[in-house]
Amino acid sequence: MDGKLIYWTAAFANMLLILGLASVGVRGVRRGQVLLHRRCMLLASGLVVGFLVSYLLKVAFLGREELERWGAASVIVLRVHELCVFTMLLGGAIAGSRAFAMRRDPIVRGTPTTLPRNSGLRVWHRRAGWTAVTGALLGVVTAALVLAGMYGRA
Repeated sequence: MDGKLIYWTAAFANMLLILGLASVGVRGVRRGQVLLHRRCMLLASGLVVGFLVSYLLKVAFLGREELERWGAASVIVLRVHELCVFTMLLGGAIAGSRAFAMRRDPIVRGTPTTLPRNSGLRVWHRRAGWTAVTGALLGVVTAALVLAGMYGRA
């Protein structure tokens, strides 16, 4: 098996884990388990950063994919996948920045509060978080298609 194929298979498993952690985190915050939500999202963010570092190492040691050997449809699927991942990264960065801004909010610390649940920071955090989760879900679907094409060409 090609080193790049092994790398992308591991990256796909990593993305599934990121999506799983995000799902557990969203369910947790819906049940009022803010600390579980925070831990899951921080761990998912760590896995994203780990992937970005590993991608730089992959390019340095294994090189880029030879897209000229791919069919036009496969390249389009790859570009859609990259757009989904970019959306996930942007949404996650905005959600993370809003979460950092809310760090003194009593509800983030797990303390009951009478503060309005729809404060501006919380609304931005929630919308950006949903954007990131949607990007991750679509990213997993498109990554499966890209990976299937890679296995087919191998």
